[in-house]
Formats: sequence, C-alpha cells, structure tokens
Amino acid sequence: MKRTREISVFVDESGSFVPESMDSSSRQYILCMVFHDQSIQIADEIAKLEDALFQMGLKRGHCVHAGPLVRRENEYARMSRQERRGIMRHLLVFFQKVDVAYHCFRVDKHFNTRQDAIHDTLLQQIVGFIFEHKSDFDSYDKLKVYYDNGQAKVKELLKEAFAIYSGKTEFVPQVSPENYRLFQVADLACTLELVKAKVEGLGVISSSESAFFGGEKNLKKNYLKPLSRKLW
Repeated sequence: MKRTREISVFVDESGSFVPESMDSSSRQYILCMVFHDQSIQIADEIAKLEDALFQMGLKRGHCVHAGPLVRRENEYARMSRQERRGIMRHLLVFFQKVDVAYHCFRVDKHFNTRQDAIHDTLLQQIVGFIFEHKSDFDSYDKLKVYYDNGQAKVKELLKEAFAIYSGKTEFVPQVSPENYRLFQVADLACTLELVKAKVEGLGVISSSESAFFGGEKNLKKNYLKPLSRKLW
C-alpha cells in the first residue's frame, strides 16, 4: 500500500498591510514559510531543544518569540543579553540541524503604497515560487498549511496562492505557536529576514538590534549566514 506523502507549511508574518504612511513600525512586510516533509522525523532534535531551553531556566514547552528576545520585551525583560542570545542560538541551531527549508517573501511598502498592491505583490511572489517548485509540490499527496490566523488578509492570500492545489491542501485549524517548534522557526526566520532587509535597504539597524546581534558584521556571520543555508 502506497504511503501518503505530506508536506507541512508553517507560515508567519512580520508587519501589516497598513500602508507605510499610516504605519511607522516598519516599511517592510515579510511573509515566511517553513517546509517540512512529514516523513522525516525531527522528534529527537525537538527533545534536545527542549532540554537546552529547560537548562537555561525556561519551563518545558516554552514558546520562543524572536522579536521580544531581541528587544528585551515581555517574558525576556529581566534577562541579560547573553541569556537572550543563548535562547536564540539554541533555536537557530535546531533550525540548522533539522531537515527543513524556508523561503521568505518581502514587500517594501514604500513602493507598494496601497493594501491591494501589497496583497498583489505578495501573491505574485508566492505563486511564482510555487510554480518554480511545482514538481516538488506535485510529488506530495497532501499539503498541510499551519497559520495562526493572526491576519485575515494573510489567510485569504494563502488560500489564493495554494488554489492550484485546492484538492489536496488542508489548512490546519486553531494553530497555536506554542504547539509547534517549526512555527517558532518561521517566526525566527521572519525576525532575521526583517533585520536583513533593514541592512540592505537602509544600511542601518536599530540600537537594540545592534546591541543584541553585536553589530552588523557579527549579525551576518553568526545569524544571517547560517540562516541562508536553509533557504529553498
């Protein structure tokens, strides 16, 4: 009996569809997807990550939030820079070791000034990526999309983008980042790709980002370069 082949697609975003003129938080909108062939087991690596985080004093199942780690916010407000770097490094090492890949889609809102333009640009990029790798996607019997429905427009966008596989695409309901380490990996990729976009676009990152990553040179060597090895 033929075994059903499944690929999981974990999706996270950074930014909003609000035009740059109304949103000063960031001119970049980034949508990141992490791909995992379900036949490849990663349970051992997840267990190692769990142990590493627990040894740092975090509770079992702690959900890593990359953005707050960098900015020293929320549950990380009382942690030292060294501790916060350690948490991110553990997640990045996990990402490097597991057999998964990622791809991010980026829109500069400075040149896409309307919500429909942001939507259309992202859709064009995602559909282009899907067709570029169509033979890979065709080889799977089921595509399972994991998104936490943080933005209704993203959910609509994903349904449009994967319409070509409507017969075998399943959108997993009630996705919570706390339950999926690969969702947290997508969040990490989004955070690092956003910092990368700032470096490439403006040539400068925020003071909190510079302090956390140890400057642009260290950022590229110890974070962006390892991340690029997982690019699909």
